[in-house]
Amino acid sequence: MDLEVRHLRCLAAVEEAGSVTGAARRLGLSQPALTAQLRRIEETVGGEVFARARHGVRLTALGEVLLPHVRDVLGALEDVERAVHAHRAPPDRTVLRMGVRSTPLASRLCDVAARAFPGRIADLSVVDRQAVAMEVLARGELDLVLHVDFPGREAAPPPGVRVLPVGSEPVFVALPPGHPTTRRSALDLADLEGLGWLLVVNGDDEFDHHLLEQCRLAGLGSVVIRATDPLLVAQLIRRGDPVVMAVQALDTGVAPPGPVRELRGAPVRVRHLLLWAEGGPVDDALAERVRAGLVDAYRALVGTHGHIPGWWERNPGWLGSAPACDTGSGKVPLRAVR
Repeated sequence: MDLEVRHLRCLAAVEEAGSVTGAARRLGLSQPALTAQLRRIEETVGGEVFARARHGVRLTALGEVLLPHVRDVLGALEDVERAVHAHRAPPDRTVLRMGVRSTPLASRLCDVAARAFPGRIADLSVVDRQAVAMEVLARGELDLVLHVDFPGREAAPPPGVRVLPVGSEPVFVALPPGHPTTRRSALDLADLEGLGWLLVVNGDDEFDHHLLEQCRLAGLGSVVIRATDPLLVAQLIRRGDPVVMAVQALDTGVAPPGPVRELRGAPVRVRHLLLWAEGGPVDDALAERVRAGLVDAYRALVGTHGHIPGWWERNPGWLGSAPACDTGSGKVPLRAVR
């Protein structure tokens, strides 16, 4: 099999966009050119990778086998590029090198870090994949990372990397306008039986596994999860398709495509974490200062950016709830995970 990196990027772009047209636009190609490229790739691998559907494309059985490896290879290439860059450009110790997964809380990290590390310039990069975040910390390419994990899939940092939980927040759901479940303010996961879940692609499938496990525990039957482009997600929900979308608890600046409802008991949730490398500019005390600053920043966001006003007042023990209850058990002690 003679696939090149450009072929892998074409496959990844089509999967992420959910359509050949969207992928072509991202890649700067014409649709006919990308279609011809896909045809050559499918000839090379011996079958169709994508099946053309009414509203875009979906992975075939061969595609389901192939695409995880495509993502792994592209992720590894990104790691190589970072390693080469770090080798050629030794770190400036006046710069605090930080990484984040894209969340509303991440947008506050630079301000919080500036107060905790006066005199240092913050350099921020997006690291959506948890495995990559761990690797770059272990190699000394980043000093501090704000990331997430999920119940049952807790982060396991390698030796030399420390972790401090910031707190947990719920995941809400957006439903098609007019769907019967929107008449209720709180839903059980079981109420979503028969709806397909739409998730926005971010290169990390840890949340997908967490969601599937919670649906299984709720006794749901076959659960369909479709990772797709944000624009397509909004179109499917607004059109009234039998779908549901996971929604972050805080407003991201993009209006939800349908009514937002809470899940009773918040079985689907996300935990924010600070991770840092031992021996670097971040120590336990500084990490705790950043954690405290992030807790305050999140609490301030709840009042103006919470998708369900009053949720945090009704549910103590969450990030954003009353002081001293941010992590569910008071102040969480530092710990090194090896």
